[in-house]
Amino acid sequence: MLNTYLNGVIFCFVLIAAIGVQNLYVIEQGLAKNRIFLVCLLSFLGDCVLFGFGVFGIGAIALKNQNFMLLLGSCGAIFLLLYGATSLKSAIQGTHFAKIKSAKPQSLKATTLKTLAISLLNPHAYIDTFIIVGGFCATLENTAKSYFYTGAITASFVWFFALGYSSKMLSRFFTNPKIWRVLDSLIACLMFYIAFLIIKFIMQNLGYL
Repeated sequence: MLNTYLNGVIFCFVLIAAIGVQNLYVIEQGLAKNRIFLVCLLSFLGDCVLFGFGVFGIGAIALKNQNFMLLLGSCGAIFLLLYGATSLKSAIQGTHFAKIKSAKPQSLKATTLKTLAISLLNPHAYIDTFIIVGGFCATLENTAKSYFYTGAITASFVWFFALGYSSKMLSRFFTNPKIWRVLDSLIACLMFYIAFLIIKFIMQNLGYL
């Protein structure tokens, strides 16, 4: 069973470590020194839920419900477009660095809601956990699934806290507004691209494409 646990660690670490919306968000919050413990904890807990759905087969059932997928996709696309627009505005105006220097950390409520939205409205998370992880775990016995799940959430815990706090420690080097413009531009482009893919998926399922 140790091998199954390690498979869970390695398999899911590779998925989590890929550059995506959630990782860029955690890096951004770490550099901004904005409630990084809460951000890392909520990101980890979100993975606990999604990996649980994927590993134990609940995600496969949800994916068969077209209305659920369209609703999820619509909410995700709207959120990504709004977040992308905010990042693009910061990149153009170069205001992100100034806000970080002068503003207080976001409120507990705002940080919580934003982090949960990033974690649970992120389409890539559902692809990774429901389809990729779910497909792999469909071949495992129930006992093995528990070990795999433990390995998966171990990888998530280590990754998010390492990413968040390493970003926080590096924040003193990110004192150039140009760096923040590049980061905001990267985030905006990624948000808009993923939103485009989601909208395309929705239009195809509705028969418009």
